[in-house]
Amino acid sequence: MKKNTLYYQFILYLIIVTFLCIFKVYFAYLTCNGYAFADWLINYQEAGFSRRGLAGTVFVFLYNVFSIKVQYAVFFTQTMVYVLFFYFLYKLFRVKKANLIDALFLFTPFCLWGFFSDPAIGARKDGVLWLLFVAFTYYLSQNKLTKTKEYIFLLLFGVSVFIHESFVFYASYFLIALYFHNGKIDIKKSILILLSFCVPAGIILLTGINTDYHKTLQIVRECNINLQKENIFGWKETQLIKIDYYTKEIKNLSLYAISIILQLGFVMFYMLLKKFTPENRKKLLMAFAFAFLISIPLFLIAIDIGRWFYNSFILFEILLISLIPVSDMKFFAPEIFKHRGMLIFILLVLLADFVYRVPSALIGIQIGLPLRFFLNIIT
Repeated sequence: MKKNTLYYQFILYLIIVTFLCIFKVYFAYLTCNGYAFADWLINYQEAGFSRRGLAGTVFVFLYNVFSIKVQYAVFFTQTMVYVLFFYFLYKLFRVKKANLIDALFLFTPFCLWGFFSDPAIGARKDGVLWLLFVAFTYYLSQNKLTKTKEYIFLLLFGVSVFIHESFVFYASYFLIALYFHNGKIDIKKSILILLSFCVPAGIILLTGINTDYHKTLQIVRECNINLQKENIFGWKETQLIKIDYYTKEIKNLSLYAISIILQLGFVMFYMLLKKFTPENRKKLLMAFAFAFLISIPLFLIAIDIGRWFYNSFILFEILLISLIPVSDMKFFAPEIFKHRGMLIFILLVLLADFVYRVPSALIGIQIGLPLRFFLNIIT
């Protein structure tokens, strides 16, 4: 009976997640297709090898050979990536017997709540990175990372860099996960992981070129896609290190400091509730700081500050959940609501999600949609 209940719960979860992902992908297409959607169409066909063109190459091939409209291929891929991400997240929650506190921790404003609060988050290629990481940590936490799976992951890491080159800046999170789950530094595996990310990145750096996407734009028109006026195909790189942009937008961008401090507060609170030892808390925070330092070049060459921090917090918080001991507390256990600290945590997360959101670019913090909706009702 219990097995049947769990099975039906899982099926219901997958159905809900699938509908949410379809809605999210289509909503992003309607509201921000100039970048979140169009980025998937960058390809190698027009002028040779270019950065992040692997996925777009497949979509253009499907259109040219089988007349499958590129938007349908992109929609399907986006949906599958995020459904699989939530599938592995579910499996991780199941094996850890995670509860409401763990779920709310992941849905704090600068983490997966962005899937709902920011139009672009949940439609970009970053979902590929999230999927790889949650699957990797799941197998690590279960001690099921066999040799075959290791080689598959190494291959996927390399392929992912050709989907989006920014993933190389997050390779350190996979090393950190390997270290904390194994309890030691595995030099051989660490080197292989680094090589799987860095070799493709080096190839892109040495041979990648900017291209004229007039043929791709022709396909976009043939597929009746109305791209926003500001889109990735019209973006021109005028400066490698975006000093001028940061200088000009310093006031808005400095607001990210507030969002980062608040999110780190949730991280610290969660680690205290889950009784991470002071030594482990220190090690984990130092590892997070190290991973951030490794990613600083990404912040300097690409201006989506919020997006890069979203990736950092999502990967780090998934890692924390993978490290908690198996709980003996049910998801909605009454003890949660009787525990003062847990109750305060719940109220703070719900309040934060209600009051503010963190955009993926341009400005560091804004009034949340629920609060705006409430203010519109009462005024």
